[in-house]
Amino acid sequence: MADSVRSYGVKEQESADTDLAAHAERIRLAGFSVLATTFSETEIADFRSRLDDVLRAQTKAFGSEHLEQIGDEFTARCPLVDDGAFLRLPTYGPLLALVRMLLGDYVVLMQQNGVINPPKEGHTQAAYHRDLPYQHFVSTRPLAISALFCIDPFRAETGGTMLIPGSHRVERFPSPDVAESLAVSVDAEPGSFVVFDAMVFHRAGNNRSGRIRRAVNNVFSVPIISQQISLPHALNGRHREDPGLSQLLGYESAPAASVLEWRTRRLHRSRK
Repeated sequence: MADSVRSYGVKEQESADTDLAAHAERIRLAGFSVLATTFSETEIADFRSRLDDVLRAQTKAFGSEHLEQIGDEFTARCPLVDDGAFLRLPTYGPLLALVRMLLGDYVVLMQQNGVINPPKEGHTQAAYHRDLPYQHFVSTRPLAISALFCIDPFRAETGGTMLIPGSHRVERFPSPDVAESLAVSVDAEPGSFVVFDAMVFHRAGNNRSGRIRRAVNNVFSVPIISQQISLPHALNGRHREDPGLSQLLGYESAPAASVLEWRTRRLHRSRK
């Protein structure tokens, strides 16, 4: 219980008066938290089947040998483009409210990827990285938040995500021994989100379970960061006129192709 925490010489203290505020505080301090959801077992099983279908279709379209060549054979890119059911994940109310607590009201879905961790298989996600890769600076406030939706159980034996707590606050990757000693494997039930600062160093664990571990990563960012894949273009205008989705999907923050287009957008928004 929070009231039982004793302290000495403390004159200032945070006050997390809701569950979401407590999640936000954990993310600011440690870099991550686990958010439970109300998705049913039936809905989770449906996401599992749909993700397998999306990856199968993308593999057929691009070619398995080509995906292997670029190290993308276990990733379903932008599944919400191929199957609208995946739009339910980044628009899940409590998650979006938590993200806005951390990033502010104007957030953009920077990317959504289905991440498959098969047993005893090496893949790119097994290497430590940030979801804003190649960046070695830190900011006083988060620039992006990752929300990894767990379709299968996340455990050490299933290759659950390994995180280095607090690493979103430091510029450089820690030395190997220190990284090994600080890393934690995050346990999470199917249907929950592992929510973390995108600058936390993390990786997929080694899946020793004999079963596939699936997840869908939803990365939200402030609008100054470009999307990994242009969702407005990939969606071919779908949801453009939806006031609840056009901003989130990047329609309002995508670079304009011309001065005329930029001004036309501003005129359209002013009429709204």
